[in-house]
Amino acid sequence: MIRKPKCLFLMFCFILLVLPVSGCDQRDALPETSVISGKVVVAEATEDKALGLAGVSLLVVDETSSHVETDAGGYFETTALSEAVIIPRKTGYRFLPEKQVVGEDQEFEFVAYPWAEPDFANWGTQFSFDGHLDLVVAIAFSADDRYIATGSNDRTIRIWRTDDGQLVRTMTGHTSAIKVIAFSPQGHYLASGARDGKIKIWDWQTGLEVKTLKGHTNLLTDLAWSPDGTKLASSGWDCEVRIWDFATGNELKSFTNENWVRAVAWSPDSKFLFSGGDDLSLRVWQVDQGELSAEFETRDKIMSLSAAPKGSLVAMAFKSGALEVLNFETGERTFLEEYQGEAAILSWSFDAHYLASAGTDRVIQVWDWDKQELVQSINTENYIFALDWGRESHLLASGGYKGIIDLWSAESGENALKIAGHTSAIKALAWSPQGDYLASGGEDRIIRIWDLDARKEKFQLLPGHSGPMEDLAWSPDGTYLASGGHDLLVRVWNVTEGEYLGAFTERIKKPFVHEKGFEFAVGMHSVSHEDIVLSLSWAPNGKRLASASWDKTVAVWDVPTGTQLLGIQNPEGWITTVAWSPQSDQVAFGGYDQAIHIYSGVTGKEIKKLKGHTDWVQTLAWSPDGKYLASSSYDRTIRIWDLETDQIARALVGDENLVTALEWSPCGRYLAGGSHSGTIHIWDMSTGEILYTYPGQRWGLETLAWSPKGDQLAITEYNSIIILGELD
Repeated sequence: MIRKPKCLFLMFCFILLVLPVSGCDQRDALPETSVISGKVVVAEATEDKALGLAGVSLLVVDETSSHVETDAGGYFETTALSEAVIIPRKTGYRFLPEKQVVGEDQEFEFVAYPWAEPDFANWGTQFSFDGHLDLVVAIAFSADDRYIATGSNDRTIRIWRTDDGQLVRTMTGHTSAIKVIAFSPQGHYLASGARDGKIKIWDWQTGLEVKTLKGHTNLLTDLAWSPDGTKLASSGWDCEVRIWDFATGNELKSFTNENWVRAVAWSPDSKFLFSGGDDLSLRVWQVDQGELSAEFETRDKIMSLSAAPKGSLVAMAFKSGALEVLNFETGERTFLEEYQGEAAILSWSFDAHYLASAGTDRVIQVWDWDKQELVQSINTENYIFALDWGRESHLLASGGYKGIIDLWSAESGENALKIAGHTSAIKALAWSPQGDYLASGGEDRIIRIWDLDARKEKFQLLPGHSGPMEDLAWSPDGTYLASGGHDLLVRVWNVTEGEYLGAFTERIKKPFVHEKGFEFAVGMHSVSHEDIVLSLSWAPNGKRLASASWDKTVAVWDVPTGTQLLGIQNPEGWITTVAWSPQSDQVAFGGYDQAIHIYSGVTGKEIKKLKGHTDWVQTLAWSPDGKYLASSSYDRTIRIWDLETDQIARALVGDENLVTALEWSPCGRYLAGGSHSGTIHIWDMSTGEILYTYPGQRWGLETLAWSPKGDQLAITEYNSIIILGELD
């Protein structure tokens, strides 16, 4: 704490029972509510010792917004004798009302409620930002072009509006990855096929499942409605082509191939069905007779088929990357340009004017068939697994890697709409102090602010970083957001105004003055990091910001002035994580040297060093009462340190993968940890028992964050944000 000759303290006449780490809702020991009363008194403090009541922590700010130092015991030091606003810090209790104004010697009181006990048995995914949680492998326009359906490896089907990209409906029911989807010609129904061979028919406008078609014994590779809407054709790895009667759901006919069948397509008159795959042939089946009508040898395995909606043209995409268009009535063949990689998918426009193709080289090609020339070559920067044309033939939809759905203009090749949040890995999440907004940032270099109530993106903070971001941190009052990453800068944003204020960096040679008077006095070499900024942490008093970097330093910044208060070097190794104590007087960091260092946030002197990990320290998290410090390491262990004894109080057991993120719940009873495998565990810190596990959908979880009320947990799954909590 900063030394002052005289200090103003708050003293409570009613003392709360001590809350240990294990106490979130101790109904046996605590009443349902507690009335806290007290008055403002003058007292003397020592520099190295914080007096107070365990389990109570308040932040006091005077009417001019001058800062107040806090400690875990509930006594507070201020720089003025004016009226003060008391803002509970919510450690162990939530307080109503959340703000009160008091003066010196003035009596005051408010009510404290214990934290509600989460029902982890009823936890699950409440909603997500944004898009699918895994590869989009199937896409289709509705008959009126107003909606797009997408199918994904995440086992869901989602319906999106094409005008604004908003999610309309999510349909669940498949128990394995969805591989193909198709709207009925009249547009009311949607068919979907999955890895397990099951086909489902949906009334997509209501989200209800109509029927399930069973017959295939292996992965579905394609679905195609007959143009008259009466039949559905399917193919799969069981080497079968099956034709289904839509009205009854019965199988009408089946055709057996020698090898996998990868694609099927109908002739415009619904009389013939085309099939292709690993047999090195295109087969033409006469549906009514159930006989093979014709067979054409092909140069390679067929990966995709698309029959023109009119005429007698069938387009084929081969494994080699070659494209070919066959007139099945005349036998005439037209070869098109080859892809650098495999050709993945084909789609004719509904007027048969355009043919679109996509390959593993991440390029979409659009061919004008009337002129037989390539008119668009679109570098998507994304692996494409699905294509579909709108009915008016001017919009092309694609879906692929990272859960991204794009709409493209056929005339210009420009992106008309991107249905996605982040387009690459999310590295950082941070809840606003009030819990109404969530900030995210990562490899796409953009900071996005999400409105939790509206469940949509509110705005972006621009200009973005010039490199990937590694961490985000809100100031305690929710006004500012700090960001850091690969461009070596620590940036500060006024989130309430959506404004970029400045950066702590040597690259700005003159002070940056904000209109409200905040000055970022930068320009000296000593105030900048020389390598990637990996971690950020705001002091709970809202006045100081700590940043950690691969340059083996921790910097402590005074935010209103932008000046560097402390520079802590760790010559023994790179620093990966930094965290302030709840009392705002100590800063902990760890990294390459396998140790945890705790320094004074005032003097910059080392207080203690904790040793026990056998590999890099990955992340650190203080318990809300400041008594414990949680750490994870590349040695795949989680350790809970008792800071009074400097001993390991508990070692937690997870899934034996690297734990990449740790965070205590606001009440201090629970610890959430996420591993590189994508698995999330929530531990009860009183017992070490795992209370909840989220299995995750993919590798590489980077971060997680509790909501301020402790009733939700935000996690990342590559470029998606998942909100976990109690289900209705």
